[in-house]
Amino acid sequence: GSPHDFEYMAKEVNRAGFTVSVPRLPGHGTCGEDFLTTTARDWLRRAFDAYYDLKAICDRVYVVGLSMGGVIALILASQMNPPKLVTLAAATHVFDKRIVLTPILKLFTKKMPRENIEKYEDPDIEYLRKEYWSYNWPKQAAELYKLMKLARKSVSKITSDTLVVAAKNDNMVPMKAAEFIYNNIRSEKRKLLVFEKSGHVLSNDV
Repeated sequence: GSPHDFEYMAKEVNRAGFTVSVPRLPGHGTCGEDFLTTTARDWLRRAFDAYYDLKAICDRVYVVGLSMGGVIALILASQMNPPKLVTLAAATHVFDKRIVLTPILKLFTKKMPRENIEKYEDPDIEYLRKEYWSYNWPKQAAELYKLMKLARKSVSKITSDTLVVAAKNDNMVPMKAAEFIYNNIRSEKRKLLVFEKSGHVLSNDV
């Protein structure tokens, strides 16, 4: 993922009068080799830094996260207690059961080529396809798995007003992830919103 996934939503929220920050996580949106040098700790630190930067200039900071960003948003919310939290296809659980093997797989290979990945006319998106989407990344998937487990432990500490958003056609994150979040947060105000026709990248697909 990269800030590109939030471009449309960020611009619309900004037009509505809100200050918006869409941090680029270390290793994301640059190149594959850079990606391999980063860890879950780096990604969390960047998210917390972005939160503190906004907190310094805004009275209230609301937190929104997509996919792994949704997992990071859950962890952040459990510690920072923002007034409002929105998770979009937050990957507390994933369809691909191989995720549990990644702590072992990463010892043998850092990346594995994927076949038949759709090409894109947009040169920026095509660059991301070549650098990121054309491979499986066991080492980085193991870092994601760390965040998934931490998020599952953290949800019971969340008291923020929370909107949990999921998509019926998500081929990466199962509906049980949204249900897990909704059923385990301590928030008095919570809502589960399911889009019937959308896919995983809800921020661009609603």
